[in-house]
Amino acid sequence: MIPQAMLKITEKVKDDILEIIFSDKQLNTKSYSILCEKGSEIMKGKIAGFTQRTCLYIGELKKGKYQFQMDEQNVTTFEVL
Repeated sequence: MIPQAMLKITEKVKDDILEIIFSDKQLNTKSYSILCEKGSEIMKGKIAGFTQRTCLYIGELKKGKYQFQMDEQNVTTFEVL
């Protein structure tokens, strides 16, 4: 059986808002990084509280592909259109 993903994100971002949905409610603080296609960190922060869904403003990112990384094992790709 394949484990359910810990989080889902908007894979094609058109409106400068990256939506993040967690599969279960978690009370702990979550650190995240946004990486460029080459793997360099360009943005990072923390999501705190009893969160199941949150949005990040990513308007300063240029069009292209990026990676959203939470914890070392959770890496998801998204594209800014």
